[in-house]
Formats: sequence, structure tokens, C-alpha cells
Amino acid sequence: MLVPRFLTLLVFALLVSACASGDRAADGELTLAVAKINATLDPTEALTTSYLRSYGVGESLAKIRPDGTVAPELAESIEQTAPDTWTVVLRDGARFQSGAPVDAEAVRASLEHSAAENELAGDLMEGLTISVLDPRTLTVRSTGPAPFLDYTLSHYELQIHNAATDADFTGPFRVTGFDAERELRLERNPNWWGPPPAVETISVQQVADPEARAQIALAGQADIVDLLPSSAVPELRSADGLTLVGAPAANTVAVYLNPASPVLADQRVRQALAWGVDRAAVAEIAGEGLTEPAPSWLASNPAYPQADQQGFTRYDPDLAGRLLDEAGWVRGPDGRRSKDGVPLAIRLQTWGTEGPTGEVLQAQWDALGADVELSYVDNALVQQARERGDWDAQTAAFTTLGNVPSLFTVQLGRGGSGNYGKYDLPQVAGLVERANTATDDETRTAAVLELNALQAEVVPAIPVHPRPQATAVATRVGGFVAHPLQYENLVQPGITLGG
Repeated sequence: MLVPRFLTLLVFALLVSACASGDRAADGELTLAVAKINATLDPTEALTTSYLRSYGVGESLAKIRPDGTVAPELAESIEQTAPDTWTVVLRDGARFQSGAPVDAEAVRASLEHSAAENELAGDLMEGLTISVLDPRTLTVRSTGPAPFLDYTLSHYELQIHNAATDADFTGPFRVTGFDAERELRLERNPNWWGPPPAVETISVQQVADPEARAQIALAGQADIVDLLPSSAVPELRSADGLTLVGAPAANTVAVYLNPASPVLADQRVRQALAWGVDRAAVAEIAGEGLTEPAPSWLASNPAYPQADQQGFTRYDPDLAGRLLDEAGWVRGPDGRRSKDGVPLAIRLQTWGTEGPTGEVLQAQWDALGADVELSYVDNALVQQARERGDWDAQTAAFTTLGNVPSLFTVQLGRGGSGNYGKYDLPQVAGLVERANTATDDETRTAAVLELNALQAEVVPAIPVHPRPQATAVATRVGGFVAHPLQYENLVQPGITLGG
């Protein structure tokens, strides 16, 4: 055991050395230690834009504020000018980081490029037509009423980039060095439309091990450290020289279920597993007080407090047991459940920060009589298993704040990029249309909540809790604003550095 321990300490020392980058406190460089950085600078590669937005490299036409409302970003204004049309006026003189002008034609090319090359962007842009009115003005028209389109245009996968070249964005910081999934170096963008940021340069280091990130935060070797493990929260809360920041995350960690798996094809089994989750215990054990139970998928969206009363609002192992009995999965003398000689066995894959959540779920489902094979893997392996169809259950977290009918289309609609189990629910299209065509908020909200109830009934995914997002911020950092969306959270133009 001595050799592995020595290697662990050596790796940690190298990580600390990498993040230290010399005497960072004496200059204008902001240093970050993060769980993961982008693998490419391709603005159409899935998730790349979420990282680039987080570090201040990229922008969308609009931005979701910490209170959940929408504000213009690269656009000067975004206004609904007809039930099916929004008019966008770009900021006067806006330029890409290369100096090329950000005009309406360039924005149209960017959005169409993203829609063609990125599956989620294609989902978001489906049915939308972009027209250029003049160099600063364009319209985005939907095939029907589109009351949430400003939220769509704020999505990170619709980040504006120069489609005529590579890695040319519009944010307050530009890339000067990039080592895929290891390091990103940035500097102030002299062509940014806003006031020059106080921070001169930024160093972002990928530190995949959560315990190593916690130690870096405690040692003061980075200004901002993200996605800290819940196990380190008590020590971090009492540490000198930093503030532990957390905002209720507007996303829902859920266990996505594959109905092609013989064990999970029966809706009653999926419901039983959902009723067999003690969400309060999961939140307490896995989240260290940084999250809360999510009885339904929409419950993490602050705009819909009614969603807390939908779905799996209690822990009910007795109901779970009855549902499993009805589905033919009966307990044997050893307490294990089986059907026609086949054990109730589920492969559960977790990744990222969901490892502790998976461990608690494994124990809770074991109490129901299920055998749960738990594995903690890289997200790439999760996606590969999904593409092969060789999976039973996987954790994932999707944003619930934004164009909610569109988000439900992604989750439940035929061909939706978040509909991992390929569920075919004919009710979805009609409910989405009702939400989009409603002439009053009450009718619109009722349709959204009906979508949420449908998700809880069919259980393509078991909602568990919003993703904990503990971030350590050094006391020398000013202007850091917590945000319910992690990718909006880390670098903001107003950040300052003290001595």
C-alpha cells in the first residue's frame, strides 16, 4: 500500500505546482482549478461551448440572469414582435475576437452552423427561420407561437462564433493557449464590446480528481475551484482565505432508464425504483447540505414551485415492493428478487460528481431486493454504452431553466437528444404546442406541469436532486456572483483581484 500512497501524493504535488503558476497573488492573473475543460475549441462540439462560456470566451445573443430571467448579451435587444417572431438588434460595433464584424449575416451563419453540426443545437433550432433585415437586425421566426424563444437564444450551444474560421468567439476573454483537457490560457479580448475586464489573464487547469481539487482550494493554490466533493464541504466551510459558494442548481440529476433492458421494460419496475429512492437521504449523504430532494424533473426550476408537489413526493418502499410484486419480480428466501429465474439486476453507471449519489442509490435499491452493479466511469464511456444500446441505467443532469417546452421536447420527444431510452410518447407534441400557444400564463403553466406529470408517470428517468455545485472562491477575488447554471458561474467580466 505504500507505493500507491506515494504516487497519490506525488500526483497531488504536481497538480498543486501546476495550479500555482508561480506567485499568482501578485499579478492580474486569475487561476482556476476545474473538474474538466473542453476537449476541443470546435464551437459545434457537444459541451465545448458550455466550458467556453464558463470561462468568458463565448457568448450567446442573450444570457440567463441568476434570478432566472433573460437579459440581452451579444444582442443589444431581443424583443417579441409577433406571437411567432422575435426581433434581435445586435450591439453596435460588436466584433469577433479576430476583429471581424459581428453582423446579422454572421450571426445567422453561426446559428445555422451550430444547428447543422450539433444535435442539441439542432433540437433547439428546429422549426426556426432566421431572416436578416439589416446589418444589425435579424428576426427569428417559429412555425407557431414562441413565448420562450429568448431563453432558447441564451443557450450555450447557440453560442455565437465566426463560422468562416476556427475558434473565433465574442466573449471578454480570448484563448492564447490550449492543451486539450489539461490547460486553457486566456487574456483580455481587446475587441470585446463591453468595458475592459479588470483581470488581465486567466489560467484554467483541469484537475479531474475531486479530492485533489479540494486540497488545492484548501492550500490556496487557485483562485476559483469548482465542483468540490461533498465530503470536503465541512473543512472547506471553515477554511481561511476562501469562501464556499453554492447556488441552488437549476438542473436535475436523474437516473435515465433504458426500456430496451428486459428488467426495465415494465413501467411498474421503473416506478418502483423511483418510489424506492429516499431523496432526502441522498441529498444529505451525497450532497452535504448543498442540494435538496427533487421529486419531479422540473422541481429544480425556481419558476415552477408547483413541481415540488408532483412526482415522487415521498419515500415509499412499501409501494415500490407492491409494484415489483405486480410486475412479477418476487422476493426469494434470500431477500433477492427474481422473475422466471432471472434476477432483478441493474447496471448503474455514474460519472462526474454523481459517484456518491450512485452509492446511496445502490444501497436503497438493494433494500428493495435488486442487485445493482455500480460503476463510476468517464462520460465518454457512458456515451459509448448508450450508442451501443448496452446500458440499463445512467446518471445525467440537464438544465431545467430556459425554454421549458423545448426542454421537455429534448427529454421526452421522439428523437430528442436527451431521450436516451427512445421513448415514444404521442402526448408530448400536443402538450408542447398547448404550452407554446397559450394566451395566458395559467394555461401555459398547466401544460408545462402536465408534461412534468407525464414524465413522472412514464419514468424515462428517475429524478433525484439538483446537482450540488460547491465552488471555492479565494478572498482576493471580488465580484463573483453565484448562478444556478454552473456554466454561467466561473468567470464574469466584473471579477476583480485584490492584492
